[in-house]
Amino acid sequence: MRTYILLLFVAISAQFIHAQSPWTKEKGKAYVQLGVSGLFYNKAQIDGTNTTLSANYTDITTQIYSEYGLSDNLEALLIIPMKLASFDSAATNTSGNISGLGNLTFGLKYKILDQKWKISTGLQYQANTSKNEVNNGLSTDFNANTFIPYLSAGTSTEKWYYFGNIGYGYMTNNYSDYLKFTSEVGYHIFPKGLLILALDTKNPIVNESAFKNNSSKWPSYLDRQTYNAVGLKFNYEFSQNKYGANIAAFGAFGNDNAPLAPSINLALYAKL
Repeated sequence: MRTYILLLFVAISAQFIHAQSPWTKEKGKAYVQLGVSGLFYNKAQIDGTNTTLSANYTDITTQIYSEYGLSDNLEALLIIPMKLASFDSAATNTSGNISGLGNLTFGLKYKILDQKWKISTGLQYQANTSKNEVNNGLSTDFNANTFIPYLSAGTSTEKWYYFGNIGYGYMTNNYSDYLKFTSEVGYHIFPKGLLILALDTKNPIVNESAFKNNSSKWPSYLDRQTYNAVGLKFNYEFSQNKYGANIAAFGAFGNDNAPLAPSINLALYAKL
């Protein structure tokens, strides 16, 4: 398969730092993040083919991401995405739009080893709360429930941290299961600034029938979605351990069943 490079500018990297790392919030402590992201495209890689679409597509997400420490070793996770999607075709003089909830995510993470190396296990549930339009094929997220059990291990020093995470995504509604792997190496370049090298991958391990059954083939939320992304992130805290923001630049290879376009994102967070 031909390799395509896709640059992503992502400012919601704190989700990767916290949700997929082995560290958990202390009892009664919380982390809340508000992010807005936009994707604008007219090309996609679909079933191994670089495809020029018949319309211009817009996919905007406003997302609340939150964590809360139920105990010093157990935390809860809630992600609430609100989406606005539209298309506009000059060739056919047609347009359409849709807005609503994406896939709500609920999760629990438990730290099973709290020594120099931290090891945690967790389960995330992405509910099929998305909205679909039969007439124009638009959707606010994947038309499936997803269960993701995972294992994460990592350690840190005064200026460095390292972790890796592996998870299995089981999807309903004839969507393909996938293997998810992430890893990060972070370094404090100054007290409030953290520079991070990251790897984030998603690769299907079986091919179910949802891809063939989706006649609209809208690329944002196709079955068998694949990517392998590497990049740099930067996290800055305006007030240490209170408020901050994050931004990142990724390059992806091996993409399939996904848009070929940059993603533009902004986010702010608070530690409570």
